Amino acid sequence: MSDGFPLLWLCGPSGVGKTSVGWEIFARLDRAGTAVGYLDADQVGLCYPAPADDPQTHRVKAANVGAMARTLHAAGARCLVLSGGVQQAAEVTAYAEAVPGTSLTLCRLRVDIDQLRERFLGRGWRPELLAENERTAAALDRATFADLTVDSTGLSRSATVRLVLERAAGWPGPAAPAPPPSPAPASSVGAPSGPVPVLWVCGASGVGKSEVAFAIFSRLFGAGVKAAYQDLAQLGFLGPVPAPADAAAHRLRARGLAAVWPNYRAAGARCLILAGDIADPETVRDYAAAVPEGRFTLVRLHAGADALRERVLLRGRGLGPQLPGDPLRGRSTEELLAHAEASARTAEALERAGVGTVRVTTDGRTIEDIATEAARSLPAL
Repeated sequence: MSDGFPLLWLCGPSGVGKTSVGWEIFARLDRAGTAVGYLDADQVGLCYPAPADDPQTHRVKAANVGAMARTLHAAGARCLVLSGGVQQAAEVTAYAEAVPGTSLTLCRLRVDIDQLRERFLGRGWRPELLAENERTAAALDRATFADLTVDSTGLSRSATVRLVLERAAGWPGPAAPAPPPSPAPASSVGAPSGPVPVLWVCGASGVGKSEVAFAIFSRLFGAGVKAAYQDLAQLGFLGPVPAPADAAAHRLRARGLAAVWPNYRAAGARCLILAGDIADPETVRDYAAAVPEGRFTLVRLHAGADALRERVLLRGRGLGPQLPGDPLRGRSTEELLAHAEASARTAEALERAGVGTVRVTTDGRTIEDIATEAARSLPAL
């Protein structure tokens, strides 16, 4: 392994387990006392409509992976686990160039076609995309750009993780990495000028922030408005992982937002949709400073205790958005009920404090209905 910031990249087709395996490697290293960061490339590349010559938005993803690698390194990370799909050697090169100063280990995950199909459909993804995903898997089986390939057919997640770490030969290694160089500034050619509307969907855990914010984002780019979307939790995975409401977590996420926003802006984003918790007015100011041209509108979603309990239990059973680091997925019923009670207390505290520019009640309403009301807070674009 060469000197540099160790970066372990899990790639492969949709449904192969990139995110779950990457997150488990991150969690294991964290438990072992390693200062490790985690990033899902797909979570820092949501800027659509995409240009015709980059339909998977790899340019934005690569720039933001580089920006977040430097941010996490500066915050103390000694290595980084990355999940993200690529199909060609040229795409790998673009990411590597965006993260200079690293020691990259690219691990391709694969499973047989029947198991891939089962996983893909089992996660609720659009069945009409199944054939394309299978073509991608076949093309990757013919490719040779990965440093190592791990076949997880029939293996549990923990067994796959063990195999990846064995094949990666002691990654991340004992040596302290050299810091990555400072980033080149994002090009602003073609970027919109002037104020940027920023709609931040906030509220207690389990209230539906991510689903509502993403529904708004989808409507915007479906209407041809170039928009960026960012789940703030995805910008702060650094072991040891702080509690979601920890002020240190918010400071790191705000630094992450400041790192990725120029690349969204350079890609032509005319507005920014955020999903995430709010700790206090000071953290709101930190996030606002990360997007200096932003004109923030905070939409607070509110739900009663019964609705929050139901939603938390459903999340724990695997329903809802599939996001890395979800603190509810896989928890026991007892743990989920305790989380729901804490979430209800948070909701009442936010209610008493009157947090947010706009308050939207969510009890008994669909995501689309809630998104319709919340989206009214955006100016005409």
